[in-house]
Amino acid sequence: MKHITRLLLISRRYWVWMVMAFIGTLGVTGAVLAGPWLVRSLISVLESSIGVEPLPLEKVTRVALVLLLVYALRPAMQAFQTWTSHVAGWGAVASARQTIYDHLQKLPPRYYSDTETGQIMSRVVNDTANFEMLIAHAVPEMIVSMLRVVGVSVALFYINPKLAAYTLVPIPLIVVGFYLYNLYVRPLFRQAQAKLGELNAILQDNLSGIREIQVFTQEERESQRVGQRIVAHSRAIANAVSISACFHSGIDFLAGLGTISVVFFGGQMALRGQLSIADLTGFLLYVSSFYDPIMQLNRTNEALQQALAAADRYFQVLDTMPEISDAPGAREIGRLQGSIVFENVSFQYDDIPVLKDINLEIKPGQMVALVGPTGVGKTTMANLIPRFYDPTRGRVLIDGIDVREIKLSSLRRNIAMVLQDVFLFNGTIAENIAYGSHYATREEIEAAAKAAGADEFIQELPQGYDTRIGERGVKLSGGQKQRLAIARALLYNAPILILDEATSSVDTETEAKISAALEKLMEGRTTIVIAHRLSTIRHADKIVVLDEGRIVEEGTHSELLKKNGLYARLVRIDSDSATRPES
Repeated sequence: MKHITRLLLISRRYWVWMVMAFIGTLGVTGAVLAGPWLVRSLISVLESSIGVEPLPLEKVTRVALVLLLVYALRPAMQAFQTWTSHVAGWGAVASARQTIYDHLQKLPPRYYSDTETGQIMSRVVNDTANFEMLIAHAVPEMIVSMLRVVGVSVALFYINPKLAAYTLVPIPLIVVGFYLYNLYVRPLFRQAQAKLGELNAILQDNLSGIREIQVFTQEERESQRVGQRIVAHSRAIANAVSISACFHSGIDFLAGLGTISVVFFGGQMALRGQLSIADLTGFLLYVSSFYDPIMQLNRTNEALQQALAAADRYFQVLDTMPEISDAPGAREIGRLQGSIVFENVSFQYDDIPVLKDINLEIKPGQMVALVGPTGVGKTTMANLIPRFYDPTRGRVLIDGIDVREIKLSSLRRNIAMVLQDVFLFNGTIAENIAYGSHYATREEIEAAAKAAGADEFIQELPQGYDTRIGERGVKLSGGQKQRLAIARALLYNAPILILDEATSSVDTETEAKISAALEKLMEGRTTIVIAHRLSTIRHADKIVVLDEGRIVEEGTHSELLKKNGLYARLVRIDSDSATRPES
């Protein structure tokens, strides 16, 4: 019930449609209940008219006309209820998907490092699809069924309370059956949904890495792995449905006992003159209307349990609280000057120390390079500036303001990043360069591309800047993708620029072009560079050397060479690798 309530709150835009569906439900229920009562009235008229003259033809005609109206209204109300409930159902799905997507955007990189993309996709797409079944089918059908049960109960007790009591004997057993069903079957559907998530995860992983699978001829192995997930999901859902069917059969049998009670006890009462034929006929018709909705509740319960199992997984994501969020009272800021200070900053990831007592001051407009062996915390240090992570201890200041006191959107509008793992969207080159700068003109897009050394290869493409580059820029080389990412960051024109090994996938000639362009474009912009090749950061205003999470050296290129410490050793290694002939 908690999940249904939360889903209704998420789907409040569609409450009008839900109310309309409920009105349709009332109309359908009223028409269903009126039918047996009119048939009973007809038999009563016929029974009382035996041997009576003149025959009450007008009464029969009146009953027939009212019955005609009922049978005309019932399909119309059914169609109205079906239409409105489906609009409400798919509206609920749309609201749920939008809500979880908006929430996912707030979750930090750590969440995506720990969770498979396919699992997330399964919860956003597959699990939410079950909500349509919940809103458009399960809930309306349950409401109709319960209203019919209540309405029929009133009619039965009105006709004959004693026989009605006999009819309701199986109800406690059916209630126990529903309880056991929910207790044992719902976990099975939850397991089936989990298996579907695992299948989606491996499919997403394999489709993303299809080239590697083909290159290393692992098609048969991956086919077996995917096949195992397919079979696991198939068995899980089959197991859940099979056990569910056993419960259905048992509850259907218990529902049949109600009809048997009417035949046995009602027949005896009719023979003794304690019950009229009209009332017995009405009872038989109403008992069918009484236990049909109970059996429908039984069948609907399967859809309900599937939807609730999906809701468990959906709200598990929605209940994951963002580690990084706007603090109370966080403020909007304009364009920053770009002064950055790390003040006694330490950071640990899952109890593993990454940064230890970092103190660093970067002045506006400076180019500062972070260097050091792999895994010493260079990227982590850069990620603290836009608050992808928060320090475990200490603070990061920009223009003298703790970054935790600035609204995330406002902070990140002042920071452009080019990551080592470049991500491009499935669109045109122009669209990718202008991502984040929606109002940029074509002239500004081309100017950024020229500055990043990308215009030359773009002009050689069939449609130039309007060339579509495929998913993740699959139609481009690594160097081309990296130059587009640099162009995108330059067009964003933020006062702080972070380059995380931004030239790692370009050749020496292209790297020289980019470096020359960046020298001019970094004027007046605070730039933090994490270098793959140390030759690219020799002109940096300050080089910060990290080792085992600490700053061990700091200075210009020439100053650090004179110290003959870790930086000098890294430069010699870099020089040796650059001059070593290719085999």
